Amino acid sequence: MVLDYKWVRPDMDLFHVGVNSTYQITFNNSGKLEIDFYNYACNFYDAAHNIIHYLCEEAATKHDIRKLDLWYFAMIYLYRQSLELLLKASIFQTVTDIANRKEVTGRIRHDLKQAFETLTKIRRLSIDENENAKWLMNYLSDISKIDKESDMFRYPFGNSCNILFKEQTNVSLVATHNNMTKAYHVIKSIYDDGVFTKKEYEANLPQLIIEGGRYYQQSVVGYEYNRFKFHPYFSSYMEVGNYLRDIIITKNENRFFMPMCYLYRNAIELGLKRLIIEDSHMSFAEALRTIRKKKHSILGLWNSIREEIKKYANSPEDDDSLNDSQQYIQAFHNFDQSSDLFRYPCNKNMSVYFLQPQKFDIKNVSSCFEELCHFLDAVDTMISELKGYEAELASYYDY
Repeated sequence: MVLDYKWVRPDMDLFHVGVNSTYQITFNNSGKLEIDFYNYACNFYDAAHNIIHYLCEEAATKHDIRKLDLWYFAMIYLYRQSLELLLKASIFQTVTDIANRKEVTGRIRHDLKQAFETLTKIRRLSIDENENAKWLMNYLSDISKIDKESDMFRYPFGNSCNILFKEQTNVSLVATHNNMTKAYHVIKSIYDDGVFTKKEYEANLPQLIIEGGRYYQQSVVGYEYNRFKFHPYFSSYMEVGNYLRDIIITKNENRFFMPMCYLYRNAIELGLKRLIIEDSHMSFAEALRTIRKKKHSILGLWNSIREEIKKYANSPEDDDSLNDSQQYIQAFHNFDQSSDLFRYPCNKNMSVYFLQPQKFDIKNVSSCFEELCHFLDAVDTMISELKGYEAELASYYDY
């Protein structure tokens, strides 16, 4: 059996489209942001919905505990992002001036509760007169209390080093599915009809994290030894990216292309931050300052750790992996410098992405992302082993 293990290569070209490729996609936005945000919302929601059904059905049947636990982070982010996109799409139906759109989104940022309050205010919708609306207000308030900045499911800790799961938590995937389904469709009723739907949905208490349920339909997160660790998040985003790639290719679900790309892109950012926080010789405080300063910049993060990687690798002259990986870093940085290209149809100034059609080869793009992910993962393993060896030597000589 030949294993298709992907690794960085010298001829990497993110925009290469094979002449005879059967995996092409031409992507472009309309420029009408209320429509583009809505389309992104649908795609992110459908991607999350597909994943949770896979976990609750096939993974549960196979007792695949690893996927049930690890895939939770990427899946919840996709769901959460779909709600944010849909709320903003609904706001943009009424707020049409570019300056006003910039003001509203700049004020809301990622806060779902504030987005919902803004939407109901500008649409003059009464929350008190509809049970679905009251439930949704409580649900979005709970999400904002947990994840106001949309970072608690993307990274192992926030800017203040706060972690979400302080103890082992058995999250019900069924309750998660029911609540996200209800929240999405109640918001969608505003977009579609301008009013809150009165349809009854199967749902639980208006909370993001609900424990319980059948054992093989749970995600168990918050293990003590994994707190502050990047590995669960890195693996979650890369593996779910791979899953979406396979769905796109086998079922022609091209609508999952942007969610797939974002998951891969965040995996790369996580892989670089893991090297800085967990593997470098920086103190934790210095490493934390570095990732705060570089934020989402793939190139900035890479430049902060590159020399240390080079020193540790001590590669033979004929090994060009480090130089090859530099091409990937530069290509992804040039394409998406702010980590918003794949998750929003425009930047914070309302300049629309992909106004001109852009052709991609889905297999090539996913392969480029995966190759760099594997390289970063291998570097982490290498440095971790060498640091362990250094620690053993130091303890030996101290003794």
